[in-house]
Amino acid sequence: MFKVIEGLPDDVLGIEASGTITHEDYIENIIPHFESMFDTYGDIKILYVLGDDFNGYELAALWDDATYGIRHWSNISHIAIVTDNQWPHALMTMFAPLFPGELKMYTKSGLELAKKWISSESSVKPKAKTKS
Repeated sequence: MFKVIEGLPDDVLGIEASGTITHEDYIENIIPHFESMFDTYGDIKILYVLGDDFNGYELAALWDDATYGIRHWSNISHIAIVTDNQWPHALMTMFAPLFPGELKMYTKSGLELAKKWISSESSVKPKAKTKS
């Protein structure tokens, strides 16, 4: 499941993953948050924390993550990932050169540094509304 992390700038989506992430978690929780923020700010930043009890993703959730992430790849300007697991570090090292924004990895003991970095990179400016 996903839990939204409070206390971050308005253009930063902070999420903590725990247990096994499901398709329903994406559809009912995360995608509505993303859509609302994209509508308001255009580009957003993400603080993604893998909780101690994080077990991974269901196959459908992996598909949701990949397809939604690719569709909005250019709308995410910064990502801070916090985990003590080694596989995300290896995966992000491999994909970081392809990401158009900034990506930083932190261990759990560096959570406050991750929050500070993602918040300092924030420039809360709602996107201009176009006239219909």
